[in-house]
Formats: sequence, structure tokens, C-alpha cells
Amino acid sequence: MRLLTLITFSILINSVAHALKAHTANYQLSINGFKIAEEVRTLHKLDKHYFYTANARTSGLAAFIKDYSIASSSNFSISHQGVDAIHYQIIEQEDEELVKNHAFDVYSKNHAVVSILTKTQPKIRVWQSKGGSIVDPLSLFLALSNDLEHNPNQSIFTYQVANGKSIKQHQYKRINERLIKINNQSVKAIKISRINTSNNNIKAYFLPKYGYLPALIERNKNGKNYTYKLTNLQIENGAKDKLQVSF
Repeated sequence: MRLLTLITFSILINSVAHALKAHTANYQLSINGFKIAEEVRTLHKLDKHYFYTANARTSGLAAFIKDYSIASSSNFSISHQGVDAIHYQIIEQEDEELVKNHAFDVYSKNHAVVSILTKTQPKIRVWQSKGGSIVDPLSLFLALSNDLEHNPNQSIFTYQVANGKSIKQHQYKRINERLIKINNQSVKAIKISRINTSNNNIKAYFLPKYGYLPALIERNKNGKNYTYKLTNLQIENGAKDKLQVSF
């Protein structure tokens, strides 16, 4: 029995260690069909910690109207329970002037999220979770990627998401599998939809062929339709692929 337990534990550790691959992904952001920004997301791993960054900036005609940039970063680990956030920060600038700088640390073992003092966040706040893993807005979709890969028979995914204002429970449902076009070739995608909200609907399509990364994220919030579409992907030690995603 003890040997069986050790073997099972070893399998869990090995599967966790290779859960997410280092990569750089480029996304195009549109609002109501109008292309407004380009975003680069990069994942690195150092020892047992993952470092995920996202840098978005207005592009095209939108850049002439407003020069706006958003830089966010997430530090997290992965255990048999999934992705567990450690630190999150988001910085927003308009015409190179600071608009927002919010950050917080996550203490999952103590069921707490604690804000960090910044220029636009002058008070320390503490939020209590219900216990278990916590993710942040940036690591959320990587948490889904990780769970889709390692829990193929699971249909409902529940996360505690800390965003610097509160900790809210998100529930996502695996809807079905469908084919989408990547460079005019049919590729299997897993469709996920958020199910416990009425004014912040999210649908995402994840690609098993490309490390379960989301190829398309559709979000409807306050009457606006937001779309993130994957355009380029480079996985560590792999070739850089220019991707044209369509249905």
C-alpha cells in the first residue's frame, strides 16, 4: 500500500511539473468588431514558480485616438490542486501617464489576499477566501488550460478569482468540442463557457494541439463584445507559428 501511494504521488508530481510550457503568445483585441489593441503574453518557469506577463497597447486607428497601455504580471505555482497565485500586479498608462498601479500578494494557506501599497493604491486591504487555491485575472485562463489537460473527464471548473477589489467565485463548464480553422486547417478546440454570471459572459476555445492555450476568448460585459484572438505562438524549444484563427 505504501509503495502504491508513493507511485501515485510520483505520477502527480511529474504531471504537475510538465503542466504548462514556457511560451510567447500574441493576441489581437477587438471591441464590437473594431480592432483596438495588440497584446503579448509570455510564460517563463523558474524552479517551481511560473512567471506570466501580459503587455497590451492600443494599435491602428485606436492608437491615434488614445495611447493606452496595460501591463500585468502573475507569479504562481502549480500543485495537484491546480494553479495557485502568489503575486499579481497591473499597471495602466494613458499617454505615458500612470492611471492605475494595483498589486496584491496571495496567501492561500492563510486563506488571505493582501494588497500592496502603491501610488494609486494608498491603503492596505485584506480579503479572506473560502480556502483552497486562488487565481488572479491573468492566471485564470492558464488554470483552465492546466485543468483541461489533466482532468479530461471533468465538466465543471470552479475558481476563486482575486482581482484587487474582491474574491469572486467563477464557474466554467466544458460545453463541447468543435473544429476551428488555424491557417486553413481544421483543429480541434474545447469550448468553455462561464455559467455563474449574467452580466459578464465569457466563452473560450482551447487548443489541445497547442498546449491547451486559448485561441479565442469572447466576452460580453455591459453591452460590449470583447474578443481576444490568438495570432502568433512560440512554444519554448519549438518553432514560431503565425496563426490565422477563424470559424
